[in-house]
Formats: sequence, C-alpha cells, structure tokens
Amino acid sequence: MARTGVLLLGFGGPDSIESVEPFMCNLMGKQPSPELVMRICGNYEAIGGASPLADIAARIARALEADLASLGHEAPVRVGMRYWHPYIDDTIESLRELGCEQIVTVSLSPFESKVTSGAYREAIAEALGEGSSVEVVEAPLISGLSAFADFYVESTRRALAAVPRGTRSVVAFTAHSLPVSDLVDDDPYVAGLTRTAEAVAAGLCLAPGVPDAGPPALPTFAALGSGDADRPWFLVFQSKGARPGAWLGPALDELIAASAEAGYGAVVVSPIGFVTDHMETLFDLDVVAANSAVDAGMVFTRAAVPNEDPGLVSALAKAVAPLI
Repeated sequence: MARTGVLLLGFGGPDSIESVEPFMCNLMGKQPSPELVMRICGNYEAIGGASPLADIAARIARALEADLASLGHEAPVRVGMRYWHPYIDDTIESLRELGCEQIVTVSLSPFESKVTSGAYREAIAEALGEGSSVEVVEAPLISGLSAFADFYVESTRRALAAVPRGTRSVVAFTAHSLPVSDLVDDDPYVAGLTRTAEAVAAGLCLAPGVPDAGPPALPTFAALGSGDADRPWFLVFQSKGARPGAWLGPALDELIAASAEAGYGAVVVSPIGFVTDHMETLFDLDVVAANSAVDAGMVFTRAAVPNEDPGLVSALAKAVAPLI
C-alpha cells in the first residue's frame, strides 16, 4: 500500500520584519513601493514583528498527525505555504523523499475561492510537474465540518458574554474581502460564508438571516443577516486589498459606523472566514477595527479563531482518515 502524506496548505506570512518586503514581492508578483513596505512593516511590528501563521500551522500539523495515529493511520503531516517558508514545493519534495506516493491536501483557508484554493492547486501542479506519479487528493473544506460552526458558536457566545450587561450589541460575522472580478455566479466563497454565518447565528439563537437585512435595527445599513432590533447580525467583509476595482462588501467599518449611529453600544466580531490567527485578525480586527469601535464610543469584542482547537483537529482527522 502506497504511503500517504498530508499537506497543510496556507498563504504564509513573514517570519521577521526583514522578510516583509520579499514576502510582499512573492504575494504581489512585483516590487512593492517603499511606502507600502514601511506601512506593512509597521503593521507587523504592532503584532510582534512576524506572522504567527507558520507556528500555528506547525502545531495543527503535530496535533493532526497524532490524531491520525490514534485512528490507526501513520501518516506524516507537513506544512506548505504559498508565498513564504516553508514553501509548498519544498514540502512536497520532503514528502516524496519520505516515500509518499499519495498526498492528501488540507487547506487552512476554510472556504473555496480562486484566490486561495486556486493558488494552492497551481503551486502543487508546478511542484509535481507533468507526468508525476504522485496522487493528490483534496480533503473536505474545514468550513464543511460541523465542528467548525460549532467552534464559532461557542467562541462567539463567549465574546457576547464579555459585553457589559445591558449594552445593545451588533454581531458581525467577518471574512476576507475579495475582488468582485474574481467571483463567479453562485460563487462558492460567498455561498460557504452564508451557510456558516447562518449556522452560527442559529446556534446562538439569533433571528434567521435574510438578504439585505437592515431596518429596523440599522436604518442606514443593509447586508445579509438579521435586522432584529434586539440583537442584529450581519455578514460583512474586512481586509480589502489595494487592487483596483470593486471588492466584496459591505465592509466591517461601515457596519461599525452604522451601529454607532443607531445607538448600539457594542460590536461583537466573529471572524468565521478564518481558521488561524494572522495579520487579518491580530491587526485588522484587534487593532484597526477595535480602534474604530472605541472611537465611535462602542465596546469591541472579538471571538477567538480555532487555531489548533482539539475538537476541530479531531474532526479534521476523522475527515482525512478515509482518504489515506
């Protein structure tokens, strides 16, 4: 029986301030301006000087390998990143050196999109080359595991509990914005986010979501969600890039402004678009969005992301095991 390896896939992130510029070159496909590099370096300095993604992914890999072993599958689990070390091609080569003739890929980007899934598949194809005998099998999306929504139900419940009693709150389910030009009809990214937001809202006993909800809660704001005045919730987007053209919206900062205008005292962010902490949660949410909320006179709380949550890793192991 051919030996199988498991490859955890991520975007990657700089592991030091010095690596910010080369990481950005990889990500953008061109040399960034000195002004942009300086700004992004400042952002990374604000979260400790590096991305935690590689370390978190390594912990997930160790936990997943152990859980697979407990299920009777001795499969090496390794991390491969698209735009920084450890690169996907290097990790694939290391798995081949271990004798792996099949690779099961697990995306740490929980939803299907051209920007993430497409980039991973392209890198894998380039690494293997034409005529490769290595079989590649994709594991189910993490967002498709019931444990993913279950985690966010409890994580968001804790964030809601941190809001002072009697404070009117708005719940914001957030995900990374994408260029509209990269989307297709019935795009799987938007559809997946919608399903997850609705599942987490139901688990929290929030009102059912509808397209373009808004009034009576927020007369100046509309998005997928519920405008129930007692505890409205909406699916919004964050971390818009600099690429010209339209991006998925509405944006989290628009919701914060509308909520403050409508008299709400708190915004509770549930970042369902993410499995791990990185720049988008630690800076874009915990620094930028939090400051926007405070400046608007609101309390800001943020639900934790799964990272190496044992329950989610266990569910992932059970989904990967039949593929080995």
